[in-house]
Amino acid sequence: MSDSAHDEKHSPESVEYDSADIVDTQEGVKKVEALQKVWTPGLKIALYISIALACYMYILDNGTNWAWGSYASAELGHYDLYAAIQCVQSILLAIGKPLFAKFTDVAGRAEAISIALFMYILGYIISATTPTMTGLGAGNAIWVLGFSGLQIAIQIVIADITTLQWRSLVSGLATGGWYFINFYANAKISTLMVDGPGWRWGYGIYAICYLPALLPIISILFYAQNRAKKEGLIKQEAKLPFAKRVTAFIIETDAIGLFFLAATLALIFLPMVIAGGSYATTTWQNPAIPAMMVVGGVVTLPIFVIYEIKYSTYPVVPLRLLRNRNVLIMCGINFFDFISFYLTYGQLYGFVSATTNWSYANIIYYTNGQTLSLTFSGIVWAIFVLYYKFGFRYSLNTALAVRMLGVGLMLHARTVQGEPTGELVMTQILQGFGGGVTAVASQTAAQGSVPHQDLALTTALVLLAAEVGGVIGTAAAGAINRNRLPIEIQKRFPQFNTTEVAAFVGNPALVAIDYPDLNSPNRMLMHDAFSAVQKDLVVPALVLAIVPFLLSFFVQDFAFTKVQNMVEAKAVTGDVVEGVERRENLIHEEKLAHHAANAKV
Repeated sequence: MSDSAHDEKHSPESVEYDSADIVDTQEGVKKVEALQKVWTPGLKIALYISIALACYMYILDNGTNWAWGSYASAELGHYDLYAAIQCVQSILLAIGKPLFAKFTDVAGRAEAISIALFMYILGYIISATTPTMTGLGAGNAIWVLGFSGLQIAIQIVIADITTLQWRSLVSGLATGGWYFINFYANAKISTLMVDGPGWRWGYGIYAICYLPALLPIISILFYAQNRAKKEGLIKQEAKLPFAKRVTAFIIETDAIGLFFLAATLALIFLPMVIAGGSYATTTWQNPAIPAMMVVGGVVTLPIFVIYEIKYSTYPVVPLRLLRNRNVLIMCGINFFDFISFYLTYGQLYGFVSATTNWSYANIIYYTNGQTLSLTFSGIVWAIFVLYYKFGFRYSLNTALAVRMLGVGLMLHARTVQGEPTGELVMTQILQGFGGGVTAVASQTAAQGSVPHQDLALTTALVLLAAEVGGVIGTAAAGAINRNRLPIEIQKRFPQFNTTEVAAFVGNPALVAIDYPDLNSPNRMLMHDAFSAVQKDLVVPALVLAIVPFLLSFFVQDFAFTKVQNMVEAKAVTGDVVEGVERRENLIHEEKLAHHAANAKV
């Protein structure tokens, strides 16, 4: 590698990519690189507007969808079963990431968003018209795959068309900027729809709204694709027989690997959620729970690993990515950070309901406050990156330290009797500030550490690590709360029977109803009970928050400059940026030097 101090910070030499190599570019990536050469200023502006429109729709959907499901399951007479639906959704949300990442690489970005749109509409039509809980579950399962697919596809498209310098800001504004509007609008829309036309129209209207929201980005991408074909930038492949095309598609998407990955995730993590999460529908004593986890960990996981290493031509988790220091560290940071986050957040609503006299609206605003802070800090940091083009390591160190401080402050805030509004709010602001910078910095850094061909899978791996961490954190928080809270309440209220204790555990808002005076002895005892459980959640969350902080010191830093990634040092068009040495040449020279040294020996 070059010994130049100047090059070390700004050139691809500063990124370790020790894989043998930058692999052949797949069709979907070739298409998107060709598109960059046919964009006109007007077409590119239209694309950015269409991205913003698509993002607004799926962010609005994500903030209100739960309301339709809650009311639908109650009206169908099976509210308890809605918990099972939400369990399945949490797993499908994770599984959808690598599935659609593969599809964007093989078929193309426009094609992937088209599939997501189809799933959105089909899922919502089924949910809107079903007379049964089975239909509601099927509709929501199809919907969440479309949601997961659109989420990852949008992130990939943004990374395709932006340099590292702009990527954090564009991603932050597109996927988070709308939250400032929806922070207030979500609750209003949910209430108006449920009190007015009803939950069926909630699903139905969204099925209709997704057409104008997603058709613009799909149309623009297909239009540019056809234009690139006419100009000869996309080569027309020879038509193969149908059977060979299907076989090629299965091989390139690594369909077998995806199947075993999905089976592994479902068998290991679904039992965690249904036995211990906030929406638990059974207990750990159910023999099916450990049995599923054993099958997932002992059978499907080894099969997945062996198949990926020995047999897959286009593995869904390439070893070259697992050998990439930055990608591996960013996955670790997101994994542990999300476990820590959900340990403190998973039962936060119940804790605040029981220990304050805030209105329902204020509790919702409070529980959403961290996301608001997260969005704001991520965008502000991205603006600084845009103008000053600095590296990300020190920002990541600082952000994760601030996040730890916010988690630690909760240890104090939980014990303050009365309404410690300032302390409680500050915990969310600090955690959100650190989380926002961490989210945008870790994703952009991981994307910048791989060639364009690996962009989609890298993005999926980072998001998948976060989703899996969230599943574990949610399950752990739910299990701790369900096991510890009844004990803590019974300890302070020995006169309560099991039914009375279960009532407060199941609905913490009853505490404020039964004991409205914050300074009454019974209310203070209830505060102590919920505070004790909160300690059991916050202490492990704080310990786990140390792990991402320590990992952040081992990342390999580079500045976010005007290249698509730091490995190939290419512009978004796929052309090499002049004056920056390409990583392929570096690998080649290193190999020659290595072979020459061996020959002398």
